[in-house]
Amino acid sequence: MREKVKELRFRIGGWLQSHKRGIFLTFWFTLFLVFGGSYFFLAQYFSLPAINPIVSSQKSAAAVTLSDSTNKETPSPLTGVFYSASQASVWGSRRPIAVMIDNHQLARPHQFGVQKADLVYEAVAEGGITRFLAVFHSQDVTKLGPVRSSRVYYIDWALQFPAYYAHVGGASTPGPANIHTYIAAHGVLDLDQFRLGSPTYTFGGNVMMGNIVLSHLDYTSTANLWAAGKALYPGTNKLPKFARWNFKADAPFANRPKSQKISFSFGYLSAYAGHWIYDRNNNVYLREQGGKAHIDQATGKQLFAKNVVLAHMNERLVGDGTSHRLYTTVGKGDAEVYLDGKKVLATWKRSSLSSRMLFFKRGTNEEIAFNRGLTWIEIIPK
Repeated sequence: MREKVKELRFRIGGWLQSHKRGIFLTFWFTLFLVFGGSYFFLAQYFSLPAINPIVSSQKSAAAVTLSDSTNKETPSPLTGVFYSASQASVWGSRRPIAVMIDNHQLARPHQFGVQKADLVYEAVAEGGITRFLAVFHSQDVTKLGPVRSSRVYYIDWALQFPAYYAHVGGASTPGPANIHTYIAAHGVLDLDQFRLGSPTYTFGGNVMMGNIVLSHLDYTSTANLWAAGKALYPGTNKLPKFARWNFKADAPFANRPKSQKISFSFGYLSAYAGHWIYDRNNNVYLREQGGKAHIDQATGKQLFAKNVVLAHMNERLVGDGTSHRLYTTVGKGDAEVYLDGKKVLATWKRSSLSSRMLFFKRGTNEEIAFNRGLTWIEIIPK
């Protein structure tokens, strides 16, 4: 009997010895299944971060926000985006900057920094060629431009905040389009390149059409402009009081349409006809102009906005022997607001040059709530 027991032990020991690798792997695999199964079982019933940090796909956004070590609860006055107290203390003590940006089709490959704007207006400067007024406040931009010349209606939009106004000269013919008399009459905090020169503005080359110089590439930065504003107008670099838009959370993914395309035109030039293409996943609109994706050279990526507005305004030629024009920037008019992949018929209203341009659902007094982020306003002439 003892001999049989010894023989059995010998066989078992031999088998264990020859299969020890497989036994080892089986042990750890079983242990993984036990603890892993327990984890996922418990995750169905508990929402403690230590057990289930994301809770479920439906609650993941809230869980990520709650677990963020930085408490972001102060909204930007221009975008509604939430910032931490330390971040808000930076932009909360400075004045917005409104910058003229060249958008000639040959200048577009040289544009830097537009994506970091809080608000952008696009309108025709002359001859169907558009220019941007980009308003910066919550974010710093190290290279910004090309900075271009001024027109009085861009000044009107800058006066809403009122912002430091950065430009390179502007319309100077006698009459209502003359920016110099207009700036003086309205107390604009003027940051003209002709006045400041270097180092506030730096020369980056020329925009050429064959052998013809169309415009100069002048660049700046928000740091340079804030410094210039403080030096020229002591005590002004602080956040002014202005009306703030209403903001809301993005629509849930399930409530967003699969696609949307916004088409707009400023006249007869196809190089300035544009599209905004809705990106459902990120709930943003991607910008195209002149049949191409519009790229910010600072990021190498396509420009995008959280909200797009088509605002219709009366346009008239000044009649000063040039193609200078004026827009009716005070009063009210039709608009279409695009957000969350949807179109909202709207009315824009502005009671004076010192008041903010507000948007209401058409036919009502209900002010539209925008998504938090960059808003781009296309001024469509009529």
